[in-house]
Amino acid sequence: MNVFINNPRFTVIKLPLLSIVAFVLLLLLAMQVFPGGTEKDPNTVGYIFSENYISDLGRTVSTSGASNLLSFSFFILAFAIMTCAFFLYFYGTYSFYKKKFSLTGNMYKLGTFFGMCSSLCFIGVALTPANVNLKDHIMFAEWLFRFFFGSSLLYAIVYYKKDKSSNLLSLAHLLIAIGTLVYILLSDFNYNSVLFANEFKAEVISQKLIVGFLLTGITLIGYCNRQNIKQ
Repeated sequence: MNVFINNPRFTVIKLPLLSIVAFVLLLLLAMQVFPGGTEKDPNTVGYIFSENYISDLGRTVSTSGASNLLSFSFFILAFAIMTCAFFLYFYGTYSFYKKKFSLTGNMYKLGTFFGMCSSLCFIGVALTPANVNLKDHIMFAEWLFRFFFGSSLLYAIVYYKKDKSSNLLSLAHLLIAIGTLVYILLSDFNYNSVLFANEFKAEVISQKLIVGFLLTGITLIGYCNRQNIKQ
């Protein structure tokens, strides 16, 4: 196990990319077996991209009243994979770049801490189904993005200040920080209701867009990490 954890090619490139693929595939499977029901209409059948939250897949019972245990199982597995993979990713990133760029400052440590906290929020979201514990489910979901924003912003600053060879890496983290901030403003500060006529659909779709944005940004970071490891 230590061979993998102490191998930067695995922890900062292969592991996050493999986990992203697994996460997307498992959520697609969960969508296929989701019985139906939305917050607005419990009588719908199947998963509707523009009307169902991602969190609907993690309900033990759907809003239609049907058992959702199969979709729930895929949901739990997907988020558990992300928790483990990204906790190790942030640990591996810290260890690798601390050696490469001699990064030892508090800002870098805090960014890593925030990143690890965001990874733990994944499992928090999964273990608090919206139909069982909505309050804590929302709390974990909100802090997942808040911690990710803090981590990305701090990493962007640290990499930009350190070395020209890490500017692209800094830009990748900055893009993630901006995208995450936009989502926080839309969701946490309820700007969806100000900017869009249909607040419900805007919230459902923006949730999926930010997840796609984060996964794309992490893929770009994986490319930057690959280039830095080669050097």
